[in-house]
This record gives sequence, C-alpha cells and structure tokens, in this order.
Amino acid sequence: MNSSKIAIRGLDVVFYTTKDLARARKFYESLFDMPVGMESDHWVEYELPDGGTFALAHDPVGGWTEGNGLMFGVANMDDAVALAKSLGAEVLDRKFESPGCRATGIKDPEGNYLYLHERK
Repeated sequence: MNSSKIAIRGLDVVFYTTKDLARARKFYESLFDMPVGMESDHWVEYELPDGGTFALAHDPVGGWTEGNGLMFGVANMDDAVALAKSLGAEVLDRKFESPGCRATGIKDPEGNYLYLHERK
C-alpha cells in the first residue's frame, strides 16, 4: 500500500444539480456577478474571482439531489439576503455570527442549501 497522498491545489468546481436549469441560471445570474466560463445543454460553469468554479447541472438521467455546504462571500449581507429572497430564495434559520464574520443560510429556488457569508 502506498502511503503517499496526492496534493490538491484547491477547490476547482462546486456544483449543484438542478430540477430546472433555466430557472437556476436566472436565480444565480441575477444574484451574483459571475461570468459564464463554459456551458452546454445540461451544464453551465461560472468563473469566480479566486480562480474557482461554481457550476449548475441538469442530469436528465440521474435527476436532482440536494446540495449543501457552500458559502458565497458577499460585501453586504442584508442586501444579499434581500435580493436572494426577492428572487425566490427561502431564508432559513441557519444563521451564525462570529467576531470575524456572519452568515445566513438560504435555500435557492431549486431547493439547494447555501450560505451568504460576510466578513467583518
């Protein structure tokens, strides 16, 4: 057994599966300024400022599965939550605040969980 581990560079892609790709695209493209890097009939990737990628996928075979564990950094939490809500997001009781940041959990119109995260 080889005890070497493969070094990782970072998080390259985080993706959510969608029930309705067009609806999911409308939500995320209206909420965040993320340029499209690649797209097809079942996939769209957005380029993030730190070099990472966020993607939405519609799997016509595998269907939708609930996502979780994603935080998008925002400059103003209150504005971001208000905009997300106006675009059909459900604001959840999942909130936290620390000396260095605060976050609010939301559920997008596809039913995926994510956090809006503001550094202090």
